[in-house]
Amino acid sequence: MMVSTSDILNASILIVDDQQANVTLLERMLHGAGYVAVTSTMLPHEVCKLHQKNHYDLILLDIQMPGMDGFQVMECLNAFEADDYPQVLVITAEPGHKERALQAGAKDFVSKPFEITEVLARVRNLLEMRLMQKEIADHREDNPALSGIIQRNIRKIIQVRQKAVSEQSLQDRIANGMTSFSGSMTFLFVHIAWFAAWILLNTGRFGITPFDRYPYELLTMTVSLEAIFLSTFVLISQNLFGKQAERLTDLGLQTSLLTEHELTRVLQMLHDIQCKLGISNNEDRNLADADLEMETKPEDVLAEIVRLQRRAAR
Repeated sequence: MMVSTSDILNASILIVDDQQANVTLLERMLHGAGYVAVTSTMLPHEVCKLHQKNHYDLILLDIQMPGMDGFQVMECLNAFEADDYPQVLVITAEPGHKERALQAGAKDFVSKPFEITEVLARVRNLLEMRLMQKEIADHREDNPALSGIIQRNIRKIIQVRQKAVSEQSLQDRIANGMTSFSGSMTFLFVHIAWFAAWILLNTGRFGITPFDRYPYELLTMTVSLEAIFLSTFVLISQNLFGKQAERLTDLGLQTSLLTEHELTRVLQMLHDIQCKLGISNNEDRNLADADLEMETKPEDVLAEIVRLQRRAAR
């Protein structure tokens, strides 16, 4: 079971230190190494709340802090997150705290002043261990009828979709919500009830003076305005779906081109091995192999499609 470099660099990291200079140094060091999900706090009593919300993969924790030291932070994490305890790397200027920190729940220990290469190596090792543990836990309920690769790909697809949803702006979420609601049976039933009540109230049979007599011009205008807004929401949602589909199309195209290139190289290698071993094919097979061994250029394929379409249109 392997953890990719991309997964490691995208893992969530929290820096906890009461000194701004130390926080800045660690942030720059991690960002410089390629880590993209790095956050920090100088308030140790906020760590448990932050971890409950964000579920960090690694916490870089100072020990000597005013109000609440690192040992108390780890006690808090143990109390709230016994089943999902994060990897904790203690960074402190007191080497004598090492044994106590490891007993309290820390997975590793670095003394100040530290070397950047040492800290980065320990961070990567802890994150790799953490992600492997999470992957093992995720696979406990896997469907035995599916391979591990398929299960992993399904999870990746779901993560990509969830990330796309989380990155949407407030306006986009409102548009998607309105589009989803307008396409539901609840929306239909609400409008049936609305139109029926509107018509009945304007018959004058319930002691209410009609405010929109037949042919219900006010209702017509209201529904027309509603249709304009709903159409706008639908168009916004379609634009968002179009952008997502374009990204997936680009990904599929890149994967297909890479696959074609790899298969071409494999065929060329097989042809070289065949020649080396003195294995010969008949003439038709040689011609077919020569076609397959040619590198396919997408621009040539697109140009040929256009040429044939124009000829067919004549």
